[in-house]
Amino acid sequence: MRFHPVLLATAALVFLSCSPEKDTYVVVHSDVNCDVPRVFQLRVTINNNGTSDQKTVPETASAELGFPSSMVLVFSGSRSGSVDLVVEAISNNHQLIGQGTASGTLVPGGTINLSVQLAATKITGTVTGPDQGGDGGAAPDGGESGGADVSPASGSPFALVAAGAHSTCAIRSDTSLWCWGSNTYGQLRLSGTSNRLIPSEVSATSWATVACGQTDACGIRTDGTLSCWGNNGSGQLGTATTAAEPRTEVPNGPWQSIAPGSYQSCGIKTDGTLWCWGDNTNGQLGTGNTVALSDPTQVTGTGWSQVSTSYYHTCATKQDGTLWCWGLNANAELADPSVGFRMVPGQVSGSDWTQVVTGLYHTCATKQDKSLWCWGGNTAGQLGNSTALLLAKGAQGGNSDPVQVTGAWSNISAGQEYTCGIMSDRSLWCWGDNSNGQLGNGSQTSASTPVATLVSGQAWASVAAGSAHTCALATDSTLWCWGDNSDGQLGTGSGGVQLLPAQVVQ
Repeated sequence: MRFHPVLLATAALVFLSCSPEKDTYVVVHSDVNCDVPRVFQLRVTINNNGTSDQKTVPETASAELGFPSSMVLVFSGSRSGSVDLVVEAISNNHQLIGQGTASGTLVPGGTINLSVQLAATKITGTVTGPDQGGDGGAAPDGGESGGADVSPASGSPFALVAAGAHSTCAIRSDTSLWCWGSNTYGQLRLSGTSNRLIPSEVSATSWATVACGQTDACGIRTDGTLSCWGNNGSGQLGTATTAAEPRTEVPNGPWQSIAPGSYQSCGIKTDGTLWCWGDNTNGQLGTGNTVALSDPTQVTGTGWSQVSTSYYHTCATKQDGTLWCWGLNANAELADPSVGFRMVPGQVSGSDWTQVVTGLYHTCATKQDKSLWCWGGNTAGQLGNSTALLLAKGAQGGNSDPVQVTGAWSNISAGQEYTCGIMSDRSLWCWGDNSNGQLGNGSQTSASTPVATLVSGQAWASVAAGSAHTCALATDSTLWCWGDNSDGQLGTGSGGVQLLPAQVVQ
């Protein structure tokens, strides 16, 4: 590690009170000398009484920062008590090239000036984007890292991606786990509850797979142990208490696969048994009743191979090629027009199914011949067949008979009201709701038939659809995301709707 000259910048921190709300105004004056590498962003972190606020200026590094310079940062709400300040200089490739700290005490409505000298030390590490506020962090479990915001650069390519409602997680080829986006419920498994705009490493533990739910996530380590974290309001983390907990260990593995839904989770063990837990209002746990369960409970049957669970319903395939669905059927998402809901698995016609995915109102599944079939609600064209019944948003009813989507498909994923899939030629297509650009075709117009995602010449390996954002892994191991970016879930370091695929910070 090479050390550069010590003096990099001097920053003054000023808090002003100008309204009954006593918003905090942070004024940072900075300067650098000629010995410092080019600075493209400054990140200011303020820790005050267990609350951590972060701001990066500018939010997107587009040009070298001019110095000397002054920046005004606004944080809502009053501040008082001890204050710890960290200012970091960031290069154009998201590396830290300097940092400094200071501390002081703030009186409500008063002013505090803190001078910071940033040591021009080159620190190899990827940098998170600006945070939206949060708490002081939670204790790590299992002896793992607490998820520091600045992690050593992995250098390893991405190998797997999972998309939640407003968050995303991915595993690299070195088995490290990285998460970004919304962290309101601790669903990133990182310190505090602040959002992250680019990938941050969760821990050095070796992970085999990860899956994201609406406000929680679960991961299986390479030794088969299962851990879940985030919102636990319905017991969806697999613990005996319904209190919100940062992370839990789900017992009685080893586990093979995991599928968090909105407020429930289901997982398959290596022995082929299927277990579900969490909210059960509509029988989506498949246990024969509507009683919520905070402990994993076995679903009848054996030989399960893959499971997918959404807000209202759950579907799973077996090793013999059969497909089973249960839960609410208000939009025919169970492919059975005769029931309003089902509390135990019911078979969908056919015995050659390979993969199933569940959206908010619809279900899609592939067969051994690579054909793709969708059924259920079609509020935005998410069934992918232009002749299918289109319903107004919120209306009940749908297609109980699976309709075929043209093409040969190798991988599929269902978002809230849209669907994406990769064809056998490695091209990527999406259809359904596009109000946030989640189809990736450069528009916000919904489509009832597949439209190509626009990245010239790219070959795709897998796709993951969230509520309104999509991420896909290319065959060259680069990761791309698009759509809603209100909480930084695209991992690009900036905010705003993204209508075309943008590469995630590597």
